[in-house]
Amino acid sequence: MEAIEDRILFIEKWDPFSAKKIRALLEKKSVMVEEGNFYGEIYTDRQFRIAFDQILEREEARSRVCEAIADQVRPIKEIAKELGMKPDEVLRHVVELRRRNLVTVDHIESGKTPYYRYTSPGGSS
Repeated sequence: MEAIEDRILFIEKWDPFSAKKIRALLEKKSVMVEEGNFYGEIYTDRQFRIAFDQILEREEARSRVCEAIADQVRPIKEIAKELGMKPDEVLRHVVELRRRNLVTVDHIESGKTPYYRYTSPGGSS
């Protein structure tokens, strides 16, 4: 398994803001485990790791989607096939990436199949 920093660097390439948030969360681990959060809830190392790993995996998957459409516009089914993911999972990631303005619809074929492209942070592709 890749080191956490290598995984964060991969995320940063496609979504710098998310990578920044992940690093900030990592920096707060000791506070959350030793002192607790704003509500006084203290996490065990295991609880923190489980939550952190889920966040890291989700953002890494979203970055893989961005990478898959960085040089070639594609529909959801093609992205899913390339990444070995289920189409509905890819669609959920694309919806979130569109919300973040990192993915946009390039065109629609046959009046029903959208083809997506990556839009780098700041709006240029």
